[in-house]
Amino acid sequence: MFKENLFKNKSFIITGASSGIGAHISLTLNKLGAKIIAIGRDKNKLLSQKKQAKNPDDFIIISKDLSNFENIDKWTLELAKEYEGFNGAVLAAGIAQPLGINSPYYTDSAKEIFNINYFGNLQILKGLINKKAKTKDGASFIWISSTASKTPGKGLSSYGASKAAINAAVKSIALEIAPKYRINSILPGFIKTPLTEIGFDSEPFENSYPLGIGKVENISPLVCFLLSNASSWITGQEIIIDGGGESL
Repeated sequence: MFKENLFKNKSFIITGASSGIGAHISLTLNKLGAKIIAIGRDKNKLLSQKKQAKNPDDFIIISKDLSNFENIDKWTLELAKEYEGFNGAVLAAGIAQPLGINSPYYTDSAKEIFNINYFGNLQILKGLINKKAKTKDGASFIWISSTASKTPGKGLSSYGASKAAINAAVKSIALEIAPKYRINSILPGFIKTPLTEIGFDSEPFENSYPLGIGKVENISPLVCFLLSNASSWITGQEIIIDGGGESL
């Protein structure tokens, strides 16, 4: 679908790269010639990803917990200096933890969800748009949101709120960083990943998605398009990709 060396001589940071959507995106971009800085919490899974990479020398893995986000922007800035600037990033790190509002653990869970889904990724972005980071002109940033930000679900108030925060932030940040950089959010519907297999029952979705439940490989082509020059006039958008499941 895409030219083999579409992203040759380009480099990207990917968060949430140890599994699910982030993992598939990392391997796809590497296959298309990009140098990847794959960031995730599980070092063993990252090592497994590196073994699968088409160009392992250009697949750099870093184990990092984004929930401790206070100095992540400074850490990212140093990383950018080390690699002499990036061409963009995909912010895919996220957790769900479905929990009802009456749970005694609700507030603590909500904080943990926001710390990773929103603040941790935001700090990565903040570090990259720092002038000292020398991020390349025309860089594109993609933040993985969810249709849960639009569609209610029991136990998903914290998760949905964290994703809605992403959508709102992307629109404002797009205005702040233009015309030098672009940013968009992708809102996947129900995707089969380790995250959803543990925390969600897929049965209710089986018959409600005209094109079937999604797979991680359904998301990567859209990411490639948004990172490429072909999407150079697209910024600040919420792009739903859900097989018609929740948007029709």
